Amino acid sequence: MKKIIVLVSVFALLMITISGCVGNNPAVNGADTENPETNSISYEGASGISTLKSLPEGFEYIATIPLSIEETKSDYKAENVSGILNVSEGIYKDSNNTEYHIDVIELEDKEAANNFITAYKNSFPPLSNGPRFMDVSFNGHTAVKITKYITAGGKSVPRYYYIWSYENYVIVVFGNTEEEALIKKVAEATGY
Repeated sequence: MKKIIVLVSVFALLMITISGCVGNNPAVNGADTENPETNSISYEGASGISTLKSLPEGFEYIATIPLSIEETKSDYKAENVSGILNVSEGIYKDSNNTEYHIDVIELEDKEAANNFITAYKNSFPPLSNGPRFMDVSFNGHTAVKITKYITAGGKSVPRYYYIWSYENYVIVVFGNTEEEALIKKVAEATGY
């Protein structure tokens, strides 16, 4: 398998060299270096996706930080998933100082992205009341809303996560609130 990957890589490099699609000349390689928003998702990478271009009203950008691959595998119970290339987290807060996070996991291909989501979903036991997973739609695609419960102030309270794949990326949006609508608003603001 490794030999095939090496051969395909060499072939692709050879084709690029022959075609002249190298360098930063937009007329040659099709990249609009003056306006990266018009380029494909691969131009942005994980950190570009986790950094919102347009914040929902009442939200503030805090930071975009890289996350370790090993920590991400542990947090998402995806220790057996291969192909994770890069991980980034965008951090935001609303007017109530509630934090919201956008984790973006870049994987080597769409199949690896789907495997990551499956591994994460399989790590949850069923809820005793109601569904843990619900398919929802926004931005022209389907995502999975995951309901978790934590103990806060001596009570069991819900927390919501939205997870979906886009090309070879997995996007996860969550926040420290039981207000599902606000988390969905952040998920919609990704544009993906």
